[in-house]
Amino acid sequence: MRVSFKFLSVVGFAGLSLAGNAQVLLDSSFEIQAGTQNTPFWQQPSGAKWGSSWTSWGWSSWQSIQSGGAWTGGALARTEEYATGWKWAHSGDVFGIIKDRQTMSQTFTATQDAVGTLNWFDANRASWREHTWYGRQNDYSVTLTDSVGNVQLIGNFTSKVFLGSDANSWTNTGDDRFTLAGKQGWFARTGNNVNLVSGVKYTLSFNSLSPYLYDSAGNVSGVDDRSTLLDDIQFSVTPVPEPATATVLGLGLIGTLGRRRQRKN
Repeated sequence: MRVSFKFLSVVGFAGLSLAGNAQVLLDSSFEIQAGTQNTPFWQQPSGAKWGSSWTSWGWSSWQSIQSGGAWTGGALARTEEYATGWKWAHSGDVFGIIKDRQTMSQTFTATQDAVGTLNWFDANRASWREHTWYGRQNDYSVTLTDSVGNVQLIGNFTSKVFLGSDANSWTNTGDDRFTLAGKQGWFARTGNNVNLVSGVKYTLSFNSLSPYLYDSAGNVSGVDDRSTLLDDIQFSVTPVPEPATATVLGLGLIGTLGRRRQRKN
């Protein structure tokens, strides 16, 4: 018996085994939806790239997610060493970003009743912005919403800079955020189990919850500039037996217990 999920935007999941082995979501490490990268004018032996743009954004490694793929919303970045404070992807060269109040999501349809568990990696950035270094922690939620609006909370989380202090100050430029280990490090995450019903369409969402900014009158004037980096998002499932199957299994167990009692007598 196998269970699979069909991603509406591109192709279907490969079969998921009854044992619930982890399966990678479509474009889980964001390599597929990254646009063609220009050949960088500098490539270090370590593989870190910088200085050549994907788009017309100058030297920036940021770009919006390409349309027509599994993920919508959010943004992408690539491994690079620009300004010494950037970040390496957990795997490959590309990772996802949700900043301010952005949401990054992917939609699929469950083809069998199942229990799902989500695993991924997150981190925060330590990068130059205008006049200071930014590495402040950012809150975000992960949700699974069905087609009629029912929401299952996979969890609330806080991303932070690996091995470094969360701050935006000149005083932190010497901490571990700028070591190679800090740039390459990510935090492993696991969410709450979720229930999937056969034939129901679901949207998996990563939702940035950066705090709002307020003016002197108490009105919202904007959103604080904070980000969460995401990579290698995996989904494992355990199929739920159909009622008829569960009944057969139950009767079989009762029969086995009955035979054991007869032997003892």
